[in-house]
Amino acid sequence: MLCPCGSSALFTNCCQPFICKNPPAKQVTTAEQLMRSRFSAYAVKNGQYIYDTYAAAQQVNNSLTDIQSWAEECIWIALVIHNVVNDITENTVEFTAYYIVDNTLCELREKSNFAREQGQWRYIDGKIKLHNELSTINRNEICPCNDYPTAWSAKKGKKFKHCCGK
Repeated sequence: MLCPCGSSALFTNCCQPFICKNPPAKQVTTAEQLMRSRFSAYAVKNGQYIYDTYAAAQQVNNSLTDIQSWAEECIWIALVIHNVVNDITENTVEFTAYYIVDNTLCELREKSNFAREQGQWRYIDGKIKLHNELSTINRNEICPCNDYPTAWSAKKGKKFKHCCGK
């Protein structure tokens, strides 16, 4: 299976080792890598990894139950990275995530802030720049994942009911 993060690498060689902590010493080395692995964790519905990669100050504001519910409610289909800044004063990743919830295709564009905490990259917070419902999906339409070159679940030419709408 291709990695949900859109890297074109296999999941087993890309984000899965971070999400599954296998090998245990494998850690993300950049803010972008953390962003990609967090998206992949949403796509494979691993709320624990998402929770664990919040900065400590943010973990108290986010429950594992809420994170897991959000991951399971949505079908995360594609991630597009727009801009990455890694310097002494700023570590940000601007991205758009495409997902389906209740047969509605949505886009979320955010500029996320990251920091190193106890030697590991952590998500601090983000500023949502855009959050739109793009369209309602009819089950007999071609699945919208086919419209995104970075979609990891695309089954080219399949109807929504046979692809992401299962």
